[in-house]
Amino acid sequence: MIGIGAALFLQAVAAVSSSAPAHPAPAFETLSRQAIEARDAKQFPEALVLFHKALQLKPNWPDGLWEAGSIEYDQNQYKACSADFHKLAALTQGKASAAWSMAGLCEYHLKDYDAAFHSLFEAQRLGFAEPVELGRAARLHMALVLIKLKQYEKALTMLVELTRADKKSPEIIVAAGIAGLRQSWTPPEVPEADRDKVYKLGDAMAAVMEQDSKEALGKFEIVLRDYPNDPNVLFRYGAFMMEEDPDRGLQEILQAVALDPDHIPALVSLASIYLKRDQPQTARQYAEKAAKLAPEDFATHVMLGRVFLDSDDAAGAAREFETAVRLAPNSPEAHFSLATAYAKLGRKDAAAHERDEFRRLRKLTDPNQP
Repeated sequence: MIGIGAALFLQAVAAVSSSAPAHPAPAFETLSRQAIEARDAKQFPEALVLFHKALQLKPNWPDGLWEAGSIEYDQNQYKACSADFHKLAALTQGKASAAWSMAGLCEYHLKDYDAAFHSLFEAQRLGFAEPVELGRAARLHMALVLIKLKQYEKALTMLVELTRADKKSPEIIVAAGIAGLRQSWTPPEVPEADRDKVYKLGDAMAAVMEQDSKEALGKFEIVLRDYPNDPNVLFRYGAFMMEEDPDRGLQEILQAVALDPDHIPALVSLASIYLKRDQPQTARQYAEKAAKLAPEDFATHVMLGRVFLDSDDAAGAAREFETAVRLAPNSPEAHFSLATAYAKLGRKDAAAHERDEFRRLRKLTDPNQP
């Protein structure tokens, strides 16, 4: 990561640092020049010592923080790396996407996944506005962090965005397979006995992400042949087939639930399918079971709320959506759903507040949104 996009990044912070005092002393000029010379000569341990000495004289030196953090990252000094990139992010008033991304990568390697999520979320909020290679790494690691936090569907959404912005890669395939199996593994943590399944399922799901239905179908046939009784494989295949052959897709998801009656995503999907098929009682059966089995999963409450809303029970819908907002206050979907229920109840001010929150959160995760 040494020097990734350094020139572009330093242009971004130049305006912030221009107001800093003049160089405090000739000693700084000497140390900074020696540090850069050592870096260019690939004498990285010596360069790092010199960068730190120069930073003691000028703590708000953007170039030095970037270079020191980059060397620390390459030398697996992730705690120091995280600290330097957080200082750099603060120096730029939180507007440096690359600094947040590097901090998140350091924290991922420290296995501090909550901190990594926060840092990478800030980079996402800024649109991953950084050199392409670093932006790609940040998006991938955001998906891996979401997997560790058991937010599998959000991880898959991130992988879809990454695949369509670039192309699938072995890293994306493995991440998709882990998320598809709903396991909170990092790639090195995948048990040897599960590696084949992870790769084959991920390969099929990555083909779906690339919108290549023919290739996806062939690859799903392979993973189904080898793992016909895995409910997660059946669910992912069923979800894919809902676009190609809805009746077949429904049967596959029902089979997933037959094998695993507590499969929450399958139960939520069945509730949604039956609601669209104008079978509200069946939809309610699956939605209530999902909410009972996973009361801390906001998606189950969103689904049950939609069932109530469809049955003209706006008060019941509002209760479920309020629970969803409490569980996932940063979910645009939860706030939008709650706004709909409040509007049905005639609570205009509350509905307007939830719509405003929906727009605010949506713009945080996608700056291109109006």
